[in-house]
Order: sequence, then structure tokens, then C-alpha cells
Amino acid sequence: MKKIDISIIIPLYKGEKFCNRLLKLIEKNCLYKNLYKSCFVEIIFVNDYPSEKIEIKNDNAIFDIQIIIHKKNQGIHGARVTGIKNARGQFIIMFDQDDLARDNWLYNQWNSIQENQSEICICNGWNGRFHLLTSSDELEQRIENHHDFVAKGNPIMSPGQVIIKKKCIPIEWIDNILKNNGADDYLLWIMMLKKGYRFAVNRECLYYHSPERTKDSVDDLYMIKSLKEVVQILSESGPFLSKQEIDDFNEYIKFRENCEISAQNHKDTKILQIMKTWLDLKNQGASISEFFDKYQYNRIVVYGFGCIGESLYYELCNSKVNIDYVLDMNYCLKDFKDELSILGWKDELWDVDAVIVTLVSNYNDVIERLRKIFTCPIFTMYELLLDIQSDWMLNIVEK
Repeated sequence: MKKIDISIIIPLYKGEKFCNRLLKLIEKNCLYKNLYKSCFVEIIFVNDYPSEKIEIKNDNAIFDIQIIIHKKNQGIHGARVTGIKNARGQFIIMFDQDDLARDNWLYNQWNSIQENQSEICICNGWNGRFHLLTSSDELEQRIENHHDFVAKGNPIMSPGQVIIKKKCIPIEWIDNILKNNGADDYLLWIMMLKKGYRFAVNRECLYYHSPERTKDSVDDLYMIKSLKEVVQILSESGPFLSKQEIDDFNEYIKFRENCEISAQNHKDTKILQIMKTWLDLKNQGASISEFFDKYQYNRIVVYGFGCIGESLYYELCNSKVNIDYVLDMNYCLKDFKDELSILGWKDELWDVDAVIVTLVSNYNDVIERLRKIFTCPIFTMYELLLDIQSDWMLNIVEK
């Protein structure tokens, strides 16, 4: 059996469109200074969205590919654990489907973790196009000060920055799958720190993180729920944290919760955030209509016809994209039926290529109801803008 050095685990959720770009990125990294001759890599795609078929051809021999399909969605922690359980590599990298990295990322991380003789190595990178993820000095200080690491939040932006020795991943992390996405990596780092594993910082900037991906908490409180799960697991699965550290962790969560609840109660703030992201994308040359055209979302439904829904309608008026109808509970809007069909839940609703939900909060129940009616992709407006941002960045990188 072929010896594998590094297993790159990539959970996919509606991620088929990212696969070719990911393969090209990893191929370039394996070819960098002929890394593939001394370090053999496998890629493990874990499809956590079973409704989407993933078919990948591996036309080269410089890395292996596994595709694992979950029969039902298990969340990103569950997908990562599935990948780890099937990994043959001595070292693990957990990469996200929309991650980006430089061509020397693998080479640099592979050599750095061995030279430092550490169990985990964290590289630096960019948060957006012009800003460092963090100060390497600050990251080193937080790692050395376990109290600050716990009490001040996760200083590591993404698992894509990290290479880990597989044998050092705690069984407690494998056995306690978070139900709420968001903080599984933070849980892993805390467990590894508390088990006394050596953390090294690679000061090279190798990884790119889209800053918009950090703003999910503005739309919901899932991260807070995830952090609360982390505290519970750390309290129950072993003596990882002292009572004082648990109290400090809960204080940190309470602080975040107060901030997020405050943000949740300011609808205008959320609308402003979406509009700013939308405007930034337009100024960078990224178009909603071109994105729809690229992925053949030719016929769409817009849920909600407030200021965001109306702005979306105006943007698409002069495009090839057709809004079949708007779904809105405000029936007085039916006065405009000659211009646009506006329907309610009791009307006959037909399937389209995509549904865009323009609500900025309290939309989870709406999405669940929509999923019982439509088989097509359903996006919140914010998710749509993030996908356009990722797609635009992919084009920049490929050019």
C-alpha cells in the first residue's frame, strides 16, 4: 500500500463547483519544487450534501483522491471526523471548500512542522486582500498563554492554516461531534493545548481567508450555540479546563452573546451590511446576474419584497434572469401584478432554478418551509453575496 504523508480533508456542502479549483490548487502545491517526489498527498472529499453528486477524475499520479458521501448531513465537524477516520496520512490538513492558498503553502507547512518537531503548525495569511490574519507575535503569545487562548476567543482564523499530526488528534474531539457548526476547530485547539502538544507558528503568509466568511454571526446566533456546546464538552469529557477557565470562557460567550443580540435587534445594521457587501462586489466587477447566468439560474423566485428584494428586482430587470414571481405575505403588492407576479403561501407555487430569501433575520423557519416546496437551491441574500465573492476570487486566482 502506498505511503501517504499528508491527508487533506475537504468537507463539501453544495461544493461541487469548487472541486476543480481545489484540485488545481493542490496540484500546483504538489508540483512546487517537486514536492510530490518526497511527500505524497491524498485528498479526501467528504460530501455532506448527498443531494448533489460529486464526480471527480484524477488524471495525474501526484496525489490520491477519495470521495466519501454522507447519507445525511452531519455538519462540518462530522464531515471532518469522517475524513480523519478514513485518512491514511501521518499529517492532517482540514481545508474548507472555498479556501485559497499560495502555491508554496503545502511545501512550506510540510517542512515547517518537521523542522519545529511540533504536533501542530499554524501559518499566517491574509484576511481579505490587504490585511494580515493576525500578528505572528500575538499568535505566539496567545498559544503560550493558555488562559488568553481560552478567555479571549479563537486566535486561529481557520483550520486551513494548520497542519496536525494525525495521532495527536484527541479521541474526545472525535467522539463529541458538535451539533452547531462554528467552533469545532476551537474545541480541537483547546484540547490539544491542554494535552500538552507543541504548537509552532509559521510566520509565512500562505493562506487566504475571505473576511465576509467571518460575519455569519451577524445573521444568526449559531456560533454562540456552538461555543456553548464547546464549554459543555470541555466540562464533561475530561479535565481540560479549570473552574476559573470555564468561568472565563462563559464570560467570553456572554460578552459575544450580548454583542450579537444587540446586532440582531438592529435590522438597519444588517441591511446596511448586505448593501455594503453588494456595492463592494459591484465596484469590483462582480455581478449577480452574471453569477446566475454562469450557474444557469435563469428563473428565480424572490422571497420578501422589502428594500433588499426590491433592489434585487431592479438589478435583474435588464438581465437575462427572469423573476418568475415574488413570494411575499404583503398581499397589497398584488396591485402590481401586471409588472410582477406576487404570490402567497396559499397560491400555487412552481419550482424554479433558485430561490433568494431577502430577509435579514428570523428566516430559518421560512427556509425550512421553502425546502418542503422547492427542490432547487435556496439562498439567503447574504449567502448569495458570499458565493459571488468566492466565485469572483476564484476567477482572480485562476487568472
